Amino acid sequence: MTGSNSRRTLLRAAGTSLALALALLVPATNPDGTPAATTVAQAMPATVQGAADAGSFDESELWDSTAEDAYASFHVQGLAVVPEKTVPPAGGGQALPDDVVLTFTEGRFVTGDGGDKDLLVRRSTDGGRTWSASAPVVPAEAGQSWGSATPVVDEQTGRVFLFYKGSADADGVGSVFVRRSDDAGATWSAPEDLTSLFAANPYGWTRNSPTPGHGIQLRTGRLLMPVTHRAPTTAADANYGVDMLYSDDHGATWRRSAPVPVDTAYPINESRVYERDDGSVVVGGRWGSGGTRYRITATSTDGGKSWSAPVIDGAVAPFNSVDAGLLRYSGGSVDRLLFSRPDSSARENMTVSISYDEGASYRYSRVVDTGPSYYSDLARLSDGTILLVYGKDGGDPSFPERIAMARFDLAWLTQGRDSLATGPGLTRYDYELATPEARTDTGGSPSIVSDPNALGGRRIGYTAPGGAGDYVQVPFDVAAAGTYEVAVRVHRHRYRGLLRVGVDDRALTQGLIDPTVLNDLAALDDPAVPVGEGYQVYRLGTVTLDAGRHTIRFTLAAPGYGGDKGIGVDQLTLTAGGSAPDVPDAVADNDLAPGFETVSGAWTRVAGTAGNYGQSCHRHAASTSGAQARFRPDVPMSGVYSVSTWYPADKTLTSRASYVIEHAEGRTTLNVDQSSGGGTWVPLGDFTFSAGGGGAVEISAGAGQEIAADAVRLSYRGAVVDNDSAGYEAVAGDWNKATGVTGYYGDNYRTHPAGTGDAVVRWRSDVPVGGAYEVAVWYTAASNRASDAPYTVHHAGGSTVVRVDQRAHGSQWVSLGDFWFTAGQPATVELSDAADGYVIADAVRLVRR
Repeated sequence: MTGSNSRRTLLRAAGTSLALALALLVPATNPDGTPAATTVAQAMPATVQGAADAGSFDESELWDSTAEDAYASFHVQGLAVVPEKTVPPAGGGQALPDDVVLTFTEGRFVTGDGGDKDLLVRRSTDGGRTWSASAPVVPAEAGQSWGSATPVVDEQTGRVFLFYKGSADADGVGSVFVRRSDDAGATWSAPEDLTSLFAANPYGWTRNSPTPGHGIQLRTGRLLMPVTHRAPTTAADANYGVDMLYSDDHGATWRRSAPVPVDTAYPINESRVYERDDGSVVVGGRWGSGGTRYRITATSTDGGKSWSAPVIDGAVAPFNSVDAGLLRYSGGSVDRLLFSRPDSSARENMTVSISYDEGASYRYSRVVDTGPSYYSDLARLSDGTILLVYGKDGGDPSFPERIAMARFDLAWLTQGRDSLATGPGLTRYDYELATPEARTDTGGSPSIVSDPNALGGRRIGYTAPGGAGDYVQVPFDVAAAGTYEVAVRVHRHRYRGLLRVGVDDRALTQGLIDPTVLNDLAALDDPAVPVGEGYQVYRLGTVTLDAGRHTIRFTLAAPGYGGDKGIGVDQLTLTAGGSAPDVPDAVADNDLAPGFETVSGAWTRVAGTAGNYGQSCHRHAASTSGAQARFRPDVPMSGVYSVSTWYPADKTLTSRASYVIEHAEGRTTLNVDQSSGGGTWVPLGDFTFSAGGGGAVEISAGAGQEIAADAVRLSYRGAVVDNDSAGYEAVAGDWNKATGVTGYYGDNYRTHPAGTGDAVVRWRSDVPVGGAYEVAVWYTAASNRASDAPYTVHHAGGSTVVRVDQRAHGSQWVSLGDFWFTAGQPATVELSDAADGYVIADAVRLVRR
């Protein structure tokens, strides 16, 4: 077995088959002989309430700022569960009959982060079904400003610890306290002052605070509590940082860890920690304060006592920089991690996602509340029920109107694709790529880079000396023949090139990626702006493999958008079974520093205006000069995306905004009338993008035109299968590679002379979401081509033959019509030589309607 190949079998989920009566699709023909777009011959099936309604969900309100009490607002939550059957130290030897849930928040006498506060608790002794009245656990006190009531439970002793912050002490150092409860939160000890642990302070920190949410207990018994820090200066030099308080004697004494190395390029703030299956500990935190940003992460291999350098976390797309919940839900046979956050450029759209690969990526997500959403935290009850406490509602962009508690199970979260009874049905094989068997195009070995943030602690690093065509290749062994999803965890950096990834010399359908990443697009032109680095998992499509040895190759296709040509890869994962992952979107907002820049002209950021996407938009007033801005969405997976733009509803905006879309097939220029249709997503069309940061949307206006640059969205719609990719195969006959007629898709096309149907090729495309798709084909046209090239589309309703005149309309997408496909079943298109001239097999595209 090559490298450190590991296998995880995740229990198979029970499925439900829905028999759909679908009419056969018979496409019409245009007068010039090309096929016209077809429509489904009968109405789409009625919505069936099935998997989407699986499981259970309910929500209750814990605190409401509109109530008639002393508090103007409630904000910053902590959540802990003392499991049933625990014997608390002061419980008289009696085990708890049910889970005890403790929820904390700040009861603020004024709306804002300053001012007096009570730290409040509500307690449930029946697993969060009913709650005690709200009561101060730390009452307001003159001269103190309490905050961040954050619990951690020692499940080995049953003791609960509550950490919180106070005002600065006599030396100007922000104070930190802890109280203990030996009766599952019914009563609390006097506070212990831990501020002396923070006397050593090389970064000018005066604001020390337990992070919101909760601490954790490691498998060793060690208790960990993240503490956030910052200096009392501007955001640019606040020296945001995180370290840990830890205890190895069940809370009798506490020590302070080394900090996550402070780097102004990675201003890690409010954080959560979790323990991986291999014993390493990961911290993930928000990016400083404000804006739309990536998360920041670091790794500890000594139980949280010291930390790696921080890096960007590409496990989820950037969202509004805000506190987020993180929970190790299960480990062992099925590793599950949950992540909650307002998934938007503003504090709205509370979403919970689930990971099956130690937080490297998140497979499924579900929106809990589309409205205003703020801080959140997660916990698990003994029966597997998930608790989500979060701020919601109200018109204030920073502070919620009320605090709610949602209760739901895995089946609800995953829409029936996972449950504790059945599991997700996934079998995962992980392969270390940084092995001695890795080879480059020269026959030598690439560099093996030690990096605690890499899975396994090392990764490949290689700068292609010869440019395009150079590669790194790694062998791997497959234990059982089958069809597998392929994913690769990639090291992202400015110094990365555009990669084409293939298995056994066949390009993967979604294997074109540009892992260039920057903290700020200005770093392209300004060396003084810090570049970023981090890790991200890219899904590359499916491949059918026999048992035995195979190779994966990372070939430099071109320099990345940053102009460099490095190759940095971490881990290969093959996944079989289960349901397909959620299809991705990518949004580039004007507040996303790594994805937006003003190129020319005098742009003004305008916040708080109705109709903006997220928190603000950028506007350029009508003047004597033109204006240009650029959005660069971070595309999570190669494929076809529907591109839309958002601008505010304002009739004074230009009717002649120019949009230039840079995509994998070239550049397309469109004109948009921004004086109408604002305040919603305005579609620009479907385009193919490579994964990563290589695509862009530029927006400009001429002199005398007022223009807005607010947001661009890419919504995944389908895939392109080229004749050199793993989704293509020659079923019968010798199909020759050719480049004689220009305008082919990719590197070449295949050709076969007229015959009787004995020569056949096939394209297969993944279908992650069932529904109607437009099927289109690409070929090179010439006078010797067939006038009746027979494409056969195999769909949910059967098979349909569409004949295409390949003498004309070449080098573009030619529609075969709309067809219904079933999720999880590959869409198959075949082409034979049963025609009156040369038949060209090049590429097939599916776009979801």
